[in-house]
Amino acid sequence: MAAPRPSVPPTAVASVPDREPLRGPRRVWGYAVARLHHFHWVDEGLARSAQSYFGHTGLLLDLHGFRALLNLRGDNSGSPWYDREKAACAARGLPLIDVTLSSRRLPHRAALLGLVDALESAPRPLLIKCSGGADRTGLAAGIHLVQRHGLAGLPAARRQLAAWPYLHLPQRQQKWLRPFFDYLEAELATAEGERPLRAWLAERYDPADFAAWLDARGYAGGWKPPAPQG
Repeated sequence: MAAPRPSVPPTAVASVPDREPLRGPRRVWGYAVARLHHFHWVDEGLARSAQSYFGHTGLLLDLHGFRALLNLRGDNSGSPWYDREKAACAARGLPLIDVTLSSRRLPHRAALLGLVDALESAPRPLLIKCSGGADRTGLAAGIHLVQRHGLAGLPAARRQLAAWPYLHLPQRQQKWLRPFFDYLEAELATAEGERPLRAWLAERYDPADFAAWLDARGYAGGWKPPAPQG
């Protein structure tokens, strides 16, 4: 199955102009709103936050002049939160990029490839968000760091799923998220050298193998099977 593509054509992504960050009193208000929305920088071009349910998506996008929004909850057209998010991006001429991840279900290969491709192709600065900004967003931020820095990025990747300051407090079927980076370490480090993350995902990643790896290490019951593909 082919990896999901970003929700906008590459030409539209390439055409997003640079944007100036907010200034003056509105910037102060923006910082207050960002704090309430669990906002953190991952690196110089990528930030993470929670879902805005109070109409503040536009303010968050304007605060630092973000040029794209990566939504990890997938296309939810018809849901008020999603339609407001889409409208805020459209009003600013920004791409809304949809990738579907679950914090409880193990990801399909196509979903992870779609995520990596979206992270690679989206203009910077980029804001990523899920619902609470603690679980799926932490996983995506960590994957970005490994894609960018290889195994050297693993310590920082693991910190993206820390209880503080990111409030990642996994429920029973979210116990697979932190061990995912241990699995990556075992898979990417070989006697011949380090495998690139995207190549490994495309050629070798299998959620069934990951599930067996988890169960062998005491994580049985800490995950749900991938969503059915139809």
